[in-house]
Amino acid sequence: MQLHEIEHPAAAVFQVKGRLDSTSTPELEKKVLLSLDRGVRHLILDFSELEYINSAGLRVLVMGYQRLNPLGGHVVVCGVRDYIAEIFDISGYDRIFNMCADMERALREIDPTPDGQ
Repeated sequence: MQLHEIEHPAAAVFQVKGRLDSTSTPELEKKVLLSLDRGVRHLILDFSELEYINSAGLRVLVMGYQRLNPLGGHVVVCGVRDYIAEIFDISGYDRIFNMCADMERALREIDPTPDGQ
């Protein structure tokens, strides 16, 4: 897995490439927890280059949701490939997480005004 964090004032944004499984998930979990501890209220995960996700990877998203939802925050997943979208659909996670087609829509999901005001 390759993980790239993008600086954004309103969210912690992570681009994930490759496989998100029990071997690679601890790296993402560590970065997500650091962001949450810093007071981030929104997580955006760009899965446009994600090839595989299993329950370990989904668990990190659920953990973020459980911490952010009571605060009015969101976990937004964008750019998922069809076969990964099917995993979210079958598991029901597409009803828990905000699912967006791309990063632009994900950013609008957390801040619908074009200039942030």
